[in-house]
Order: sequence, then C-alpha cells, then structure tokens
Amino acid sequence: MKKFLYLIVILILSSTAFSQKDEFKIKMKIDGMQDSACYLINYFGSQRYYKDTANFDKNGVVIFSGPKHHQGGIYGVFTGGKLLFEIVLNNEPIIDLVTDTTDYIGYMKVIKSEENKLFFEHLKFITKHQKDSEPLRRKIQDKNLSEKERKEVSEQLTQIGVDINKYRLGIIDKHPKSLVSVIFKTMKEPEAPAFEEIKNDSTKRYTKYIYIKDHYFDDVDFSDARINYTPLYHNKIEKFFKQVVIPAPDSIIKEADILIARSKANNEIFKYTVHYLLSHYERSKIMGMDAVFAHIGLNYYTHELAFWADSTQIEKVQERARKITPLVLGKKAINLSLLDTNNKWQQLYKVESEYTVLVFWDPDCGHCKKELPKLSEYTDSLKAHIGITVYAVSSHHNEEWKKFIKDNKLDFINVAVPQEVYKDEKIATEYVIKGYTDLRSLNYHQTYDVYSTPQIYLLDKTKKILGKKLDTELLKEVIKKEETKRANIK
Repeated sequence: MKKFLYLIVILILSSTAFSQKDEFKIKMKIDGMQDSACYLINYFGSQRYYKDTANFDKNGVVIFSGPKHHQGGIYGVFTGGKLLFEIVLNNEPIIDLVTDTTDYIGYMKVIKSEENKLFFEHLKFITKHQKDSEPLRRKIQDKNLSEKERKEVSEQLTQIGVDINKYRLGIIDKHPKSLVSVIFKTMKEPEAPAFEEIKNDSTKRYTKYIYIKDHYFDDVDFSDARINYTPLYHNKIEKFFKQVVIPAPDSIIKEADILIARSKANNEIFKYTVHYLLSHYERSKIMGMDAVFAHIGLNYYTHELAFWADSTQIEKVQERARKITPLVLGKKAINLSLLDTNNKWQQLYKVESEYTVLVFWDPDCGHCKKELPKLSEYTDSLKAHIGITVYAVSSHHNEEWKKFIKDNKLDFINVAVPQEVYKDEKIATEYVIKGYTDLRSLNYHQTYDVYSTPQIYLLDKTKKILGKKLDTELLKEVIKKEETKRANIK
C-alpha cells in the first residue's frame, strides 16, 4: 500500500513538473505605466501581428501567461498606439523585466531571462556607440574639414563598426546555442579577403563582389524556423536581391534557385523563401522581372512542393506563370495574323524591319487616343535613321477605328480581329481552316496577356522581345539603349 501511494505521489509530481515546464510567464514592470492594454506583437518576415494581450495594473505591472510557449523569435511590446521595445522569446518558462517609461532600454533590468540579458546588454552597447558616432557623422559632413581630419574621422567611425561586430562575435562565441546568437549570425554579412595576389583593381573588385555574393548566407541556419519570426531573414533576402545580385532576370533566377535549395532544410523557411520571391517579383515594376515570377511559380509553387497552398491557389499561380513564360524578354514574340483596314491579312512575322513596335490598343480608350499619336510622331521621326515599323492591334475592326487612324495619320500596319468573328463562330473556324489566321491571333488578348491598353512591345529584327509593357517615353529609352549597345559592338 505504501509503495502504491509512493508511485501516485511520483506521478503527481512528474505531471506537475511537466505542466510547469510547458507553461510560460512574462512579467514586465514599467514604472510610469498604469491601467492600459498591452500587446505582444510577433514578427513574421517584415510583417507584425498581434499575438497576445494583457493589461497593466496600477503599479505598471503586466503579465502574459499560458499553457503553451509562443514561437521563439523577436516580439514587440506595444501599447498606447506605439512600440515601446522588443524582447526575445525562446521557450524560457519565466521572463521578468523591469524598466521605466523615461528610457525603456537605458533603465531595463532583466531579473530573469538569459536570452534577454544578452539582448538588452547588446542594445545598450549599440545605443552608446550610436551616440558616440553622431558627432563624428556630423563632423565628416563639414566641407571645411581637411583631408587629414576627414581621414581620422572616417577611421574612428570604422572602428566603431569594428567594435560592434567584435561584440556580437563575442556573444556568438560564448553563447552559441542562444537565440540571440542565431539572430546575430543571421545579421552577419561576409567580408571578402584582401585578394592581394590580384593586381588589377577592376578584377580585384569583381572577385570581392563574387566572394560576398557567394558567401552572403553562410552564417544563416536554414534549419532554424525561428529566424522567420524576426525581421532579419526577410531583410537579408531583400537586401541580397535588391543590392547584391545583378538586377537581370537570369542572374536573379540563378541565385533564387541556390537560395531555395538551401531553404529546404526547414519547411517553414522554404515556405517563406518561395512566398517572398514569388510575391516580390510578381509585384515588381521593373521590366523583365516577370520572368523570375514565372520561374518560381512553375518550379516551386507546385502541388508537390507548395504544401501550404490549396489546389486552387496553386493552379492560379501555375496558370499565370505559364501565360507569362512565352512573353518574357529574350523570347521570340508569338506570331499574329489579323485583318488590316483594306481587309488584307497581315502577319507579324512577315514584317521586315530592324525594329517592330507591337502595340495593342482600343479606339474607345481615352489613354490610347493620347498615346497612339505620340507613338506615331516618335516612330515617324526615326524612319529616316533606323528601320522601324509599327504593328498596331486594335480591339475593334470598324469605321470608328478607321476614322481615328486617318485623322491621326497613323502610318502603321493597322490590324484587328474581323468583327464578324465575334458574331459567328463558324466564320472564325473557316478563317482558321483556310489558313488566314489561327486561334492565338483571334484570342490575342489571352495570347499576349492584354488586360489593359495601350500595351507596347519592342521586337528586334528576328521578332525577339526587347521590351514590354512600355509607353512611348519608355520605348525611347529602350531603343536608345539598344542603339548604344549596337554602336559599341561595331
């Protein structure tokens, strides 16, 4: 009987210990704060979300507690419509902090939490060095500063950066398993060797650039999902693709493939990496970057890999990527065969010209009515110098269309889908059977992803796409660059 009771006591104690281990308590006392709501805000990439809510009492004490720990990461303490400061959560059962509203970081005392001791010691260290650097930054802006003085100030600023980096490396060395160390390692950027054996300055700079690019993510632990719950991994990806990688689709796609392969070490990191790249290049306003979106969509946003998305989402992305792929820069434009103002079929591929401007427009579109005369004036001005032809596709084949062409003297190959095609499918079938046109031409809106007008493409002699989604001003810039490129080759 005694043995039986002993076992019950052990089981109760074990259960209690297990329960206590799983529970968490975050206590913060902020002198000067009272009777207000307090929110824990968690990061997910660049976004912040409300994670937990509690209330300050009259003594400025707020307590967050529960049966389950929050995901490890950086969290913000938010109240009164503003972010007060950030803390680190990493499965510690108790976090106890004391500070003051007059200076949250400066007066911060960490009663319990090894992670936050490291975190706030670092913040205080950084704050001090930032204050020390402010007069130096102001001084270096002085135009009357001598070269010797400017060099001395620059060296002092560099040394502050070296001290900060050395401090972080010291924490990484002493506390390798802490989340703070993971954060600092994610923040780290590679330093290229001197490459003293390379004498040519241009070659040396290029070699250093390649080294930094290739080693940019060396210190990121892709197996640790906690980096998603800080802004640091997001910031690192963003800086890499905006400032480090050459801004050309082929270069970006190559580096994206390498990064995504590394991100597969953790499902959540893989998910975030793919999602970031897909959405970033889908939204990009830079010409040609839709090629990156198409590549990511076709290769990674698939039923096999995109475990977080449902079939409808995946199919939507895949369809969009498939539609864009034939229209990316460098691809040969899809041939069109449509009817001109004299009821003759005109093929895009039979246009013999150094440049072909392919424009989609609508006679009822106000913007088109302003843009088409501009395009005409510009292309007419070039004809004496370079071979250029405009193949203009209208949404209507009618008298209004012909009148606009005549009134504005649009010396283009003016074509449109015959009006009768819209009235009788048999006529469309007949035209296709007789070889006058094809379904891609008759459905040019889908073929060329024309969802708004006007849309301008620039094609070279072989009908390769040189520019897309242009207006007349951008067309000028693209042609100018192409002509400069050709002159340099000659």
